[in-house]
Amino acid sequence: MPHFLLIRHGLPHEGHPQRPGDPPLHPLGRRHAERLARQLAREGIARIVSSPQQRAIDTAAPLARLLGLEPEIHEGLAEVDHGVARYRSVETVRAEEPERWPLFMKSPARFFGRDPEEYRRRVRSTFDAIVTAPGGERIAVFSHGMTIKTILCAALGVADDAYARFLIAHCSVTRVSGSAPDRLRVDSVNESICKPAPAHVAVAARGGP
Repeated sequence: MPHFLLIRHGLPHEGHPQRPGDPPLHPLGRRHAERLARQLAREGIARIVSSPQQRAIDTAAPLARLLGLEPEIHEGLAEVDHGVARYRSVETVRAEEPERWPLFMKSPARFFGRDPEEYRRRVRSTFDAIVTAPGGERIAVFSHGMTIKTILCAALGVADDAYARFLIAHCSVTRVSGSAPDRLRVDSVNESICKPAPAHVAVAARGGP
């Protein structure tokens, strides 16, 4: 039975001077990605797929190097903030726009000017295509918090606004298995190898979508 590892990216470098809208990983995030790669390299992963955003690509890179695999980039795995001029973590959003915080909590997609239903359709159709594509029994999918929560809601058959019930930590692994999109089993949620960032790092880099 195909097994899918849904991996949230590592800690991003919020405020990166050259890539403010699509930052790479913070050095702490890179260290966690390297550690995660060493752990996952023993699992027999046959394919690696990734969101087009730099923080996901950077998280996938160490595992891809270890296994000699080329990550497949899927636009539909992007986060709700894809294309913004300046990446902001959840903490920064709340601090900068407290009056809009209730909207963010209700619908992150709408907060970023996206249609929630269109976002859900895009994520689900992309993941459905990954599930049904040939190419190995164990696939690593590097993506984002809201993207993974959207997939989880679909697999569990719960309302999409139930996303707030899930905690998806940086560099965490959530596992689902199944050979068809309508027959997915959730095996685990938020297996985490990363310790929370120290306070001084969190202030500088934040924790992001």
